[in-house]
Amino acid sequence: MTDLAGQLYATGMAAIGLQPPHVAILQILADEGPMNQNRLAARTRIDKAPLVGHLNVLETSGLVERRPHPTDRRAFEVHLTLTGRDKLAQAERVNADVTDRFFAPLAPDERRTLHALLTRLASSHPPHSGADHDPDRPTDP
Repeated sequence: MTDLAGQLYATGMAAIGLQPPHVAILQILADEGPMNQNRLAARTRIDKAPLVGHLNVLETSGLVERRPHPTDRRAFEVHLTLTGRDKLAQAERVNADVTDRFFAPLAPDERRTLHALLTRLASSHPPHSGADHDPDRPTDP
């Protein structure tokens, strides 16, 4: 089910020239403001090497700018541009459309119930970074 939702989302974003990680980057920058690439990698949970590739695409498209960090000569800050804000708004509209189409078979009360159940599940399990988790290793008793 999540694969289907992810595929629909990725297809919707591709129609406007974005990939899901691009949207995550734009959203974090819109919510939290400019930040260095290390912090952006941590916030998006995108490894540094792929992040640089995504930033190259976003910068070439005029959606973000990398500027020298004001206090660290070795670092760059990533800034969301006005064009990036406009593209993010477009992505949010596409996401709303994809969400509506995905949940169309459910009546409004069923959507509310599903949302409440998923929220309860998500809040009962604290977020896990995955950094120390090896899915192939059995857990200690």
